[in-house]
Amino acid sequence: MRRESEPVSWRFQRWAAPAGLAVLVAASIATVGATVGGETPQTAGRFGYQAPRFMLSAGRQGPWIEVRTPPTVNGPGRVVDTVRPPDSAGEVQEILAGPGGSFVVAASRSDPCETRLFRFRLTGDGHVTGLAPLRGGTTPALVAGLAMNRRGDRLAYTTAPCAPHSLAAASPPRAALTVLDTATGSRRTWSAAGPSVIGEIVWARDGRTLGYATGDVVPGAGQDAAVRNVTVRATDTREGGSGLREGRVLFRAPGGPGAVSSATMSPDGRTGYGLMRRPDAVVLFAFTEGRPMRVTQTISRKPGEGVAIGLVSSGEPRYACLNGLDAFGRAVDGAFQTTFAGFGHCGSAMAY
Repeated sequence: MRRESEPVSWRFQRWAAPAGLAVLVAASIATVGATVGGETPQTAGRFGYQAPRFMLSAGRQGPWIEVRTPPTVNGPGRVVDTVRPPDSAGEVQEILAGPGGSFVVAASRSDPCETRLFRFRLTGDGHVTGLAPLRGGTTPALVAGLAMNRRGDRLAYTTAPCAPHSLAAASPPRAALTVLDTATGSRRTWSAAGPSVIGEIVWARDGRTLGYATGDVVPGAGQDAAVRNVTVRATDTREGGSGLREGRVLFRAPGGPGAVSSATMSPDGRTGYGLMRRPDAVVLFAFTEGRPMRVTQTISRKPGEGVAIGLVSSGEPRYACLNGLDAFGRAVDGAFQTTFAGFGHCGSAMAY
């Protein structure tokens, strides 16, 4: 679990996590336990924890991929393996733990703008083995928001063109969603018209229904724009159509002063959960297709109070890099940060 606190504004970090997860909120000195989906804090207290055997990290600093043992009270853990990048692979932007002990890495470069997807496994003693490009996994764009279905035969992600001479996503943002068949290398893409973002990309249990959140980007008075009309949809990827807004609506953000920070479909493909920020509180909510949003908990906060939210996962894995409303990490508390040049927060993964 990761916790952060900022003195004026607050934001939350997300790990790939299942639907019956618990949310731990640290505000000033007090700590409040809460859950989504209507579960109680007492239920959250019974969530089990399985220690990982190995921790994998990847990013712009250090080795292309590094495998370590978990940290202990005596130190940060032992380096088990490091991997040098394949020729012209670029910098690792995301690493995702998939089903069956597999891992997927997205590596990008800006000249030319290109992302290559790789897959590998770990040996029993934690060494990387079988590193190879995914068939059809090279695209002339940046890639973020990796999500793999439970069978491991479909990989979903969003794409964006590079800004000039950089690994930042170009503006204006245009939501686009691609599904790659990992066996055949064939790809299919859905898109949305107008400035928009997409995130919270995650598969349902059936392996064919894909959930995602979209938001319209509305220009603001300053450098940052606003993310409005947040909607969670579910699309059957085996059916026709090519528009992101053609999917079934599971949730549509209500009007009012609250800014939706996160909204994610659950494994059943009909329900979900999310967080909303108000000036005076953090609101946890649940939703079901065809029904109004249901508030499950309201956590008060004082003006200027730093708040950090960490997620504790349990239950079935999601195999998804749940980075928030914009998979590239540019949407924070209802604002679209046009000057942000980074990606989301899937620079590490666990092996159990």
